[in-house]
Amino acid sequence: MEEWDEVEVPDNVKEIFVEMKNTAELMVDLAYSAVLFREKEMANEVLELEEYLDLLNYNLMVRAVLSARNIRDAERITSILQMGRSIDDITNAAADLAKMVIEEKVHPLVTEVILESEETIGRVVVSPESILVGKSLEELDLPTNTGVWVVAIRRGKRWIFDPDEDVKILPGDIIIGRGTRTALDYLKEIARGIIKVMPNG
Repeated sequence: MEEWDEVEVPDNVKEIFVEMKNTAELMVDLAYSAVLFREKEMANEVLELEEYLDLLNYNLMVRAVLSARNIRDAERITSILQMGRSIDDITNAAADLAKMVIEEKVHPLVTEVILESEETIGRVVVSPESILVGKSLEELDLPTNTGVWVVAIRRGKRWIFDPDEDVKILPGDIIIGRGTRTALDYLKEIARGIIKVMPNG
């Protein structure tokens, strides 16, 4: 497990909030994915990210308290800390889902609810004939061109969580994406090689 205490965190309240928001979104996406695909490795990643978010929340509290110079500042700090606690509540729920996967206690109803939501999680297998092959996530810009956000990529036995934009898609990659059913179906057709041209040409 990564030692989060050695990780450099943002040094101001705004940047910490942005990092907390991004981490919380990733945790929720990974938790849903872990439930749908019964992926314990993905669930473990959620629990590791929970530790990182706890570290961010602690640093948020410290920096917020140190920034108070008067009563007005103290009042503003209260709202900041409340938002931090709210984000923490969301990520705690994601961690609970992850623990259910690890302990193999996921009720089928949970999976049904996730699948029936307007935006869901899907698994997309990339064929060698796909136009996705050899291109980076930045080049593909899948959120804009397909409406799918890449949560993780499985490459053989290796997972790439929250992949960077410079990660290139390889034949056989399994993309875990978030989007509507229509968007996911469209990306699947591109990944199979059925659609040969991206919307942007």
